[in-house]
Parts: sequence; structure tokens; C-alpha cells
Amino acid sequence: MIARSLKKQVSLISGTQRSRLQRAMQEARSYDAWKRAAKELDVLSGNDRWKQQDRTTLYDFATIRRRRDQLRALRQRGNNMGLVFALEEGVHGNLGGMGRPILFSKSHFGTKKLITEYVDAVSDALLHIEKLPDSEVDSAIKLDLFKRASHCFGRSALMFSSGGTRMYFHFGVAKALLDQGLLPTVLSGSSAGALTCAIIGTHTDEELKKILTPENIFFGEAWEPNIVERLTGMRRIYGSESFEHTFERLIPDLTFREAFEISGRHISISVSPCERHHSPRLLNSITSPHVLIRSAVRASCAVPGLFEPVQLLARNSRGKVVPYLKSRWVDGIFAADLPAKQLARLYGTNHYIVSYINPVLLPIFRDHKVEGRQLQPLVSMVKGSARNVLKISETVLGKYLSPSSSVSLANKLMHDILSQDYVGDISIVPERRLMSPLRLVSPNTYEEIAELMREGERQTWPRIEMIRVSSKISRTLDGILKRAGEDGHSGY
Repeated sequence: MIARSLKKQVSLISGTQRSRLQRAMQEARSYDAWKRAAKELDVLSGNDRWKQQDRTTLYDFATIRRRRDQLRALRQRGNNMGLVFALEEGVHGNLGGMGRPILFSKSHFGTKKLITEYVDAVSDALLHIEKLPDSEVDSAIKLDLFKRASHCFGRSALMFSSGGTRMYFHFGVAKALLDQGLLPTVLSGSSAGALTCAIIGTHTDEELKKILTPENIFFGEAWEPNIVERLTGMRRIYGSESFEHTFERLIPDLTFREAFEISGRHISISVSPCERHHSPRLLNSITSPHVLIRSAVRASCAVPGLFEPVQLLARNSRGKVVPYLKSRWVDGIFAADLPAKQLARLYGTNHYIVSYINPVLLPIFRDHKVEGRQLQPLVSMVKGSARNVLKISETVLGKYLSPSSSVSLANKLMHDILSQDYVGDISIVPERRLMSPLRLVSPNTYEEIAELMREGERQTWPRIEMIRVSSKISRTLDGILKRAGEDGHSGY
């Protein structure tokens, strides 16, 4: 009886501590405060013991352990050429399945100690070889190793979805990553995500730290609800002049190439064609270096039915602003809200962080890479059936309606939306998934902006260690190549 009573008291104490730590994580105002509570909770719940143990069926722990021990042994013996050969045969992304998101969902902070030690061993070995004199390892051999390893390992990209004025969540995600030195240099965005991407991609890190505040990042004009709006809860709707003021205030008058030279970030913006037979475009410093970013954002934010299609503008060889292509363009969500395949081809990315706030699909969004795949076949079947129906409808409508008619265009746009994949390797979504459509095109107070940004930060914090571990090797290689005067994103 006494033993049972003591066990019950210990259980009650443990439950109280667990609740306290969970509340501390939910109410944390900084990443450091969140991390302290998460680590304590891992110790209390036994997750810490799981992290210390190598063995699990979730990844090939034996291969990872053997590679870690090999790199350590070569370093200890001073066998630098052996280290070069060992790295050449083994620097590959997601080796042994160590990057699987589920490995980072078993605890509140971090993952298996073995995975972290292996990533550290590879990064340390690369930095060690970089510092070796040419008499030890020739500079040409080193550069070849770094380029080859960078190409094989790949790198991360951060993709911002569409989502109206919920975009302040995006800024919170970006701020959390910037504060930890983890903001990727490859970024993409469509619609509201395009505006986010453009602001981040046209400013340096130091400038961003000042800009990413509610008082600076607000959309349109500074706003407080009047007495009617406070009493009814209704909001005014943004007009096109609000867009123009925001673009002029927050986005410098730069081309994609000029922006890259300033920020060092590769930004891509999706735009959709109005004409049925034209192809969507992903605008960036490679595909359209002279296009003005403001005009690309205007096009990507041109929601059909609310705003007129946009003519892209570019700077010619004499510095004069001229029209770019003959077509007019609309909201990028319909072309490639999350253009992973295009980014992989252009920048060698193979790891994707997604900040997802699209109001249409967010209520049914499920991250099957973490939450399991039980419903994935059903979801795929429903999406496939809907796509087939829309494709048949497009053929039928083409016989009776003009391709530029609103019905034909709407049918095509819905087909394009359903044809896309909206889940990344790491997906960051708001906790609250339902929102009035009118709120997406209405102003917010500074307090509301601050809360959306805080939610973006809070939803990013649990994924910080996963991002840090998953991207450490690529960030190390990019730093080495940059110091060598090479662009780490140019491929091999």
C-alpha cells in the first residue's frame, strides 16, 4: 500500500511538472526559453534516453556509426588524404535515412545523438581540410572535393506559400531562422509569399533585423479600426493603391540580379499566365535577371477577380525600364505555389522548408511525412479524380468557350492548384487553420501583426534543431566555397 501510494504521488508530481513545462513552451517569448523547457521535458519524459541510444528501426544507425568512427579515426591518425577519399565517397544527403522527419518528432528537442555527432564529424572534417596547406593537400584537389560534395549533398530552400495578410506568419518564420543563422539563401514565394520573398531577398541580414517588426513590415497604411469596425467586427478591404504604397516602401527598385548582388540570396517568384496555352514562369536571377522585382511581385499578387493582370517590366542594357514579354500575368499560386522541382534544377536544392498558410487548402493540410501515411492514398485518390474531372471539363469547355473566358480560366486554375504538392521535408503551418476570407485582404493592427509573427516564430522553434542538423553540412560547404570565391549554388 505504501509503495503504491508513493508511486501515485510521484506520478502526480511528474504530471504537474510536465504540465508546467508544456505551458512554459507554449508561452515562451524567446527560442532560448522554449529550448530550456523542451530539454527539461525530454529528461522528464524519458526522451533523453531515446536520444542517447543509437539503435532504432527508423534509420541505418550501423552505417552512420561506422562512418562517424571512420572520420574520427582518420583525423586522429593525421591521414589527410585518406580523409579526402572518405569524404568523397560518403558526403550524401540523408545518408541511411538520417534526415527523416519522424526522427525529429520522437522528442521535443533534437534527435539521436549519433546523427548529430556524424553531422559534426563531417563538417569538422571539411573545415579541417580547408585549412590544410597545399603541401598537405593540393588546393585543386580540395576545391574539387568541396564542389563535388556540395553538388552531391545538395542544399535547403525555404518556400513561402500564398495566403493574403496571413503573410505576417511568414515573417515570423523568417525571423526565427534569421535569429539562429539558419535562413536559407534559396527562397521562393507566390502571391503573399512573393512579397515576403522579395523583402527578404532585397535586404542584408542586418537590415532585416530592423525591418522585421510590426511597425515596419505592415501592409498598406498604418491602421486602427474605427468605431463602426470595432462594433461590427467588419474590416475595410485593401485597394490597389495599398499594394503600390507597400511595394514602394518595402521593396527597393532592383532587378533580380541586382538584389542577389546586395543580399547574396537567390529569390524566385512564381507568376501564372492569363492565356491558356502559355507556360507559368519562375522569375529569378538565372531565368530573368533583368526583370524588376516589384513588377514580379505585382503580378504574383494579382488575384483574378480582384486585381487586373500585370505586365512584367525589366531594365534594358541602357538602364531604361521596358516591358518584358508580351503576356500579362496573375497570381503565382496557380502556377507553382511551392516550385520544388524548378529550384532543384536551378540551384541544386533537395531539402525543402515550407511555410504554408494557403487558406484554401490549410484546413485539410496534413504533413504525412510526420503524421503518418494512413490517409495519404485516399487523399491522392480524391485529388487525382478531381484533376481528371477538371481536365475533361477543360476539353469540353474549349469547344464552346473562349480560352480567355472566366469559366475556362477558373477551370484551368483549379486543375493547376490540385496538380501541386504542398508538403515539404519540414512543414511549418499556423495552429489556427480557419480564417474569414475577407480578413485575408483586410488590414491588421500592429498588435495583430505582432501576434501572427509570434505564431510564426513559435511554430518554427520546434523545427530549429531539425533544420540546423539537416542543413549543417551544406551550410559548411557553402561557406567554404564562398571563401574560395566560388558560388556554392552554381552546381558542379
